[in-house]
Amino acid sequence: MSKIIFSAIAATLLTAPAFASDIKCDSPSQDQWMTKAALTTMYEDKGYDVKNIKADDGCFEVYALDAKGTRVELVVDPVSGKLLEIENN
Repeated sequence: MSKIIFSAIAATLLTAPAFASDIKCDSPSQDQWMTKAALTTMYEDKGYDVKNIKADDGCFEVYALDAKGTRVELVVDPVSGKLLEIENN
């Protein structure tokens, strides 16, 4: 019985989805960050439908829909607006 439980736990851990990355932005003080409005415009011009933006670990996380309507989380440098990572939700 314990082998079955162990196998089930191991299978779950091996197939578990990856969660948010460990990216941390080494950014200056927030007074040098882009505004959320400017960031929204920047990514809407790139074809995203921006739903929400929040700061986390010194980066911006942009929650949006891509051109295909897929939900994505964009990890963005808060000063330059440079895309660092895309996570599909």
